[in-house]
Amino acid sequence: MNGTPVRRGQTWHTPATVSVRPVPTPLPPSVPELAREVALPHTPRLLRVRSRVFLTTLGAFLLLALPLALLASLLLRGGLHRTFADRALRESQLVATLPPVTAALGGQPAARRQLNGLINRYRLVLGADYIVVTDRAGIRLTHPTPAEVGRHMVGGDFGAFLRGQSVTETVQGTLGPSVRAKVPVFSSDGRVLGLASVGFLLPRVGDVFWSVVRAGLPWYLAALGLALLLSNIIARRVRAELLDLEPEQVAGGLLHYRTVLNTLEDGVLVVRAGQIHVMNPQARALLGAAERRLPVPLADLLPALLASPGGRSQTLQLGRRPVLVGVQLAEDGAEVITLRDLARVQALADELTQSRRYAELLRAQTHEFTNRLHTLAGLLHLGETEEALRLIHAQSARHTAQADAVRRLGHVRLAALLLGKFDRAAELGVTLSLDPLSALPEHLAPGVAEVLELATGNLVENACEAASGTPDAQVHVLVAQDPEGVVLEVRDSGPGVAPELARTLTGRGVSTKGRGRGVGLALVQQRAAALGGTLVHDRVTDAAGRWWTRFTLDLPGGAP
Repeated sequence: MNGTPVRRGQTWHTPATVSVRPVPTPLPPSVPELAREVALPHTPRLLRVRSRVFLTTLGAFLLLALPLALLASLLLRGGLHRTFADRALRESQLVATLPPVTAALGGQPAARRQLNGLINRYRLVLGADYIVVTDRAGIRLTHPTPAEVGRHMVGGDFGAFLRGQSVTETVQGTLGPSVRAKVPVFSSDGRVLGLASVGFLLPRVGDVFWSVVRAGLPWYLAALGLALLLSNIIARRVRAELLDLEPEQVAGGLLHYRTVLNTLEDGVLVVRAGQIHVMNPQARALLGAAERRLPVPLADLLPALLASPGGRSQTLQLGRRPVLVGVQLAEDGAEVITLRDLARVQALADELTQSRRYAELLRAQTHEFTNRLHTLAGLLHLGETEEALRLIHAQSARHTAQADAVRRLGHVRLAALLLGKFDRAAELGVTLSLDPLSALPEHLAPGVAEVLELATGNLVENACEAASGTPDAQVHVLVAQDPEGVVLEVRDSGPGVAPELARTLTGRGVSTKGRGRGVGLALVQQRAAALGGTLVHDRVTDAAGRWWTRFTLDLPGGAP
């Protein structure tokens, strides 16, 4: 019905189409905060930690316990076999010494007739499966099966007992496979009359074996159940320690944070109880600890850092490199220390300052150009074409002279900066001049051109602002090479530096122009000091007795 016209009275209305946005499914309470901060790997095909630990424990138990149980069973079976063999030997020796046996084998007919019944009753008392008595020829006198009496005994060695030797053996007899012993029966004078054999069928041995196995099986299953219960408890504990995440998700989150730490431009340290536990490559490079293994005592790498917690920043000297150190206290009590290369921070500040200077120069040029256009428009409107042409030629000649003056410097960016400063000075009502002796070599040492450009922009701007508003305001600039390097001299006809600021003029934040100023000279001083240069200021007089404020920057190594 959505979007279908509906008639109401005589008017047709079309219902508005309502778009239903899907409501994002909230994460369950069991998902930790880590899963809300980063996109963790999804592992739908992997078993959970609890299942993996359970199956691993079960597999390990079966892999280890089943062979052990099989070995124990084989040893038990072998032991039972030997036990029954020893028992058969003892009982055969006992039967061989019975008087009815020796009498029957000695040739007494009555004893011979009664022997089978007597031995079978004796067999029941002993619990044997059979007792066989034979003569020297191996003919049975007794047997559990009456039909077998009078037949030849089968299986085994029939020569040993004739030599007076007793043997135990496992043979396939009339009743089946059995363990039996053969013992010779001796007469009173030492002659071998026959043999006595007591045997136990192997099925009886197997029954005993399985009865022992059934007796031990509950203990085996109880041990298996205990192992699985412990594995479940361990799995729960492991999952709790893993923040209710799977190992692959924990590893994925760790890789995310490692990627972030390793790509930061700042050095990052995480300190707990005075020990550094996390240190990204940038921090290792700044601290010279590329090969140190964590944890490392904080006092070994940053002995000058105060131990008091809380957010604070300070500048430390690491070797010959100044570093801005910031410390923040994390929620879990750890300290997060950030290390910023002060040279990089200053470079960013330089770029910001230069951008601001360029913007001011463009504004000044635009303002002056607009004024010239208005003047030309007025002259043309009044019909004063000759005066308009003279103004155009004068401006063109002035700009040409200024361009020729700065072109002698040989460095495009510095020349462009000074060319813009001419318009800035004109806007402030100051006459800016470049000394004819200004010239620079074609190649400068690394870093000198950048510092020279920064210093020229700041010193000329300050000089123009200081001279602005004074009678016959002038600023004079000299940029040249001397035997020791490069010198920049900026003089202005302003009132000079206030005595109370003379000693701290190059400090950060020191200025007479209000809050938010006092950065330019501090940057020039720091960048010059990094190259081994100096920045000084004084008051001098010229030949006409006029006082000037002079700032002089000396930079060593003019040419590489």
